[in-house]
Amino acid sequence: MKLRVVLIVTLLLSFAAPLTVQGQSSKLRLEGDWVRIDPDGVGSFGGLSGVIPPAQLLPGVSAPGGRGGRGGRGAPAPTTGSAGPNPEGVPYIVVAQPCTGGGPGRSNGALLVNPDSGGIHFVEHKDEVIFAGERGGVRHIYIDGRSHPNVWTPTPAGHSVGRYEGNILLVETMGFMPGMVPGGGVRTPETRLLERFEMSPDGNRLTVTYTWDDPKVYQKPHVYRYYFERAPMVESRGAKVSYALEEWCDAGDPVEKQSIIPPKQIIK
Repeated sequence: MKLRVVLIVTLLLSFAAPLTVQGQSSKLRLEGDWVRIDPDGVGSFGGLSGVIPPAQLLPGVSAPGGRGGRGGRGAPAPTTGSAGPNPEGVPYIVVAQPCTGGGPGRSNGALLVNPDSGGIHFVEHKDEVIFAGERGGVRHIYIDGRSHPNVWTPTPAGHSVGRYEGNILLVETMGFMPGMVPGGGVRTPETRLLERFEMSPDGNRLTVTYTWDDPKVYQKPHVYRYYFERAPMVESRGAKVSYALEEWCDAGDPVEKQSIIPPKQIIK
């Protein structure tokens, strides 16, 4: 009888234990909701794009349409008629169509290659990390040891494989459709993107380091960083939910096209 009780307790503890994906410590989990932040205090997405170092392209290579603010979609249209940051409480408009509008900007999770201020969500599985966005689109980051396919049709977000080194997720993506890269860069189907998803020791801050590498395009790899914080939880109908993803891509929501409403910011 005693052996049976011990066995039952052991099984219950095993089911209750957090999932440990390949190579990752169980202490910190990337899984959950995150929101892009502005740690530099520039106060607007135009400012955020401005702090990205300019890409050093090879002679004869030009970025289509000039400096790409967020993966080819450009900076959001100002809502105040001013070139400066929006006042406290005035939202930035980041999309001009409902989330069900489709188009190349969302297919294959393209918006999630360089996320804007819409909420993002990670789900960790032993074989893949699913990267989803508030306004639609999903990236699959395969961590089961597979390689990129030998032949594939280029897509807006390419094909991603990765691995964990401790609590750091390292991702390699190839097979992009031609387009722009933040900082005035260019991508082609042969361009390789390396992403480093690194959490702070307390698990509440996420730094994503982007390295675009293509010897036919860049004089040297193009590197920049985005920063995120875990989305705060709010009370909704008696339950705790993430405010960023409380409504999943609701095209009937008149504020769906908005970014986060900015708080008062200190401009450095």
